[in-house]
Amino acid sequence: MLKVAMVGANQQGVLVNFGGTWILAGCPPDVGTSLRHFNINMSQVAAVLLTSGTCMEGWPLLRRSFVQAELEQPRLLGTEPMLQVAQSHLRDLAMMRPSQNGGGELFSLEEVEEAFLGAEEVSFGQEVLLEGDNATMLLKASCSGLGLGGSLWSLACYGLCVVVGASAKVARLPDLEALTVADVVVLLGGISRHPSRDVQQQLTDAAKEVAVVLQSRGNVLVPLNGSPEDFTEELTECIAKAISELENQGPIFAISTPARSLRRCGRWAEWTSKKGQERARVGEHPFLVDALRESGRLVLAETINDLTDAYEEPCVVLAPISLKRHFEKLWDSQKASRRLCWLDVQGVLPGVGNAIQPYISATELARTWSSCARPPKLIVPKGRVPLPPELTSCKAVELMVLDSGLLEVPLDLDRPRVKCWLPRDHLAVARKQGRKRPADVLPLHGTFIGNTRPRIAPRQPEAELLAGAVEVKAFQDAMRKAGLVVEGSGEVLNVPSLDARILLNQPSGIALETIVECKSADGRRRIAEVLDSVLMAL
Repeated sequence: MLKVAMVGANQQGVLVNFGGTWILAGCPPDVGTSLRHFNINMSQVAAVLLTSGTCMEGWPLLRRSFVQAELEQPRLLGTEPMLQVAQSHLRDLAMMRPSQNGGGELFSLEEVEEAFLGAEEVSFGQEVLLEGDNATMLLKASCSGLGLGGSLWSLACYGLCVVVGASAKVARLPDLEALTVADVVVLLGGISRHPSRDVQQQLTDAAKEVAVVLQSRGNVLVPLNGSPEDFTEELTECIAKAISELENQGPIFAISTPARSLRRCGRWAEWTSKKGQERARVGEHPFLVDALRESGRLVLAETINDLTDAYEEPCVVLAPISLKRHFEKLWDSQKASRRLCWLDVQGVLPGVGNAIQPYISATELARTWSSCARPPKLIVPKGRVPLPPELTSCKAVELMVLDSGLLEVPLDLDRPRVKCWLPRDHLAVARKQGRKRPADVLPLHGTFIGNTRPRIAPRQPEAELLAGAVEVKAFQDAMRKAGLVVEGSGEVLNVPSLDARILLNQPSGIALETIVECKSADGRRRIAEVLDSVLMAL
């Protein structure tokens, strides 16, 4: 039996009991109150999963409760971008006065820093083992499309799979495969009614509106939260492309939270679109944001005063909602100035454009599941959005509505299945045998053969040393045979042709690890292949 409940203020998180283990996806304010409401001891929560960068406002206070009760804290899991965005968002909240954050209970900056000390970073597709009281669960994050590193989480246990999160259709397409293999899907947020208006089309339309205003010598204010769900990076790039075709091109200014969001994104090539990853492989900026900054077309500032020297009009200003009033007063007498209605935020300046509708469409979900042999049960929050007819009339999907209570979902345990990862030789044999199902999905009674990315194992007092030290000279010789020139001596080496640095045999607990620092994914792959060959020869 699967149990699911919405938790926290505005029901922005979800509590799941699967395989006898309680897991929180998101940790909104007042999550402790929700746990008490469902008569759940907080010590029963085994893990907290980040689905977005703004879903963790209740985490410092929940962690404080664990510390005060001297209880072992749940594991905190998320992608690198989401963990950093969440931490930055909580720092901003910690510096607010009670009147600014709605009068809620505050936490200190020190508590924010401590709350993320034990966080575990995961990559998309990386497996995480979670030991429960009754069974071992396999967790895995995949791309949701909602911001860099935004995640759908797959929870696999008893050969069944539950997917939790929100999903949007953008250049970083959501991992629809995660939705097709699921037995139950819990979709937070909402479902779009506009099948033809994906986020990319909405970005393009908004950028055209901005260009029209600049062409008429007006300024444009873009109020943003600075959260991944704003699509700040994509919106900035689309606006820049649109105004590059104008005769009178104005600069783009980003202030405070949106500026910090744009400043960070250049480090996250792994999480960008395929086109951005291709640019990174050839040594170009994965995000056009960095190129815009270098050319001076985009100026990032922490405060309004930092724009004193660079400010000029007409321009586009990306600013947090808290600074909206300043620019409304500044441009009040300018009839041509406008406010882009990207978020559903009211203002004094006349608005242009439409509010973003980021979520994946009902049509696409219905099409995705119509060909599934075993369509999932779909759970959506009650009242979040009217349920689109494409789903309510779709016979392939069993629809369940989640209200304020604890929803119990029956699961079919008669036909469990496990997705297995096989070595290439096993795949070749399977294909020769003419299997009807995909060759990488075989009934092996729950046995995993081969490897994908390294699993993150459950916490253990000791860890087995899986590989010995890398012999430096053997590694240097192997790199030369692979056509890669290595500079340096000892265990810190440089590869100039790949702009990479390699740190060999670094202590990690009682084990050793080798760290490869290289922006190019292809470069990391080439170095990893050489490392594998050296380790196999030990």
